[in-house]
Amino acid sequence: MLNGVEDRLSLLVRNAWELVDCGFYSNGAVKRSRDGTAGRASLADALRASLTFPIVAEVKLASPTAGRLGAHIAEELIDDYQSGGAAALSVITEPRYFLGSLRYLELAARTGMPAMMKDFVVDGEQVEAASRSGASAVLLIQGVFDRRLAAGRDALIEKAHHLGLEVVLESSNLGELEGSFDSRADILAYNRRDLRTFRPGQDVLAQALELMGSDGRPALAMSMMDSAEDVRKMRDLGASGVLVGSALSGSPCPKEKLLSLRIPR
Repeated sequence: MLNGVEDRLSLLVRNAWELVDCGFYSNGAVKRSRDGTAGRASLADALRASLTFPIVAEVKLASPTAGRLGAHIAEELIDDYQSGGAAALSVITEPRYFLGSLRYLELAARTGMPAMMKDFVVDGEQVEAASRSGASAVLLIQGVFDRRLAAGRDALIEKAHHLGLEVVLESSNLGELEGSFDSRADILAYNRRDLRTFRPGQDVLAQALELMGSDGRPALAMSMMDSAEDVRKMRDLGASGVLVGSALSGSPCPKEKLLSLRIPR
């Protein structure tokens, strides 16, 4: 638990480096490699083609501030999200604070749906692990590179593309967002939480989505959505889709919760 820690992003990035160093992403965490990149579902295409407003449903078992979110296991969440009409899956793979696993990512990829690896990605080994797990996309956090907690954003994006992965580049303030526009990321994401504190950030979502809309790439809104009205607001502000985590995985019935969030395009 990270209650009382003010700079949570820095701590989680240090944790990511420790996991890289101890071999979590390379020492058999995913035993079965995949040959080539053929057959990976495109997250960007799913956001564009979904018949209803796209919801990326997240396999999130725990939070570093709230602890365990519910009694569901990853397999149940994946089944519920698939049958509940999610456009794509996001899988948190960080094991210490979020109870994630690369195995969950591989299970999600086996559904044939687009599956994104969501983690604190700082090193190419993590990108390679995403590829071996069959992921469609990997998430990078602009603030990690802006704050020099890691280097080589563009090299990681290039590596992901070389391995057949799309890249989602997440920002949590307007300065980070502006810095993301010169990237070759496939999808831009805006998180309404300040990733340093995990508390709500400045209320600039409308401005952020307007800027993202002018860029032309799919724009994904993240965090603090619990109702169809919340999702509708994101749609009306110009988001291409939403990512929902805790509200789904912490629900007594994730499938019914997901169905309750679905709205027309």
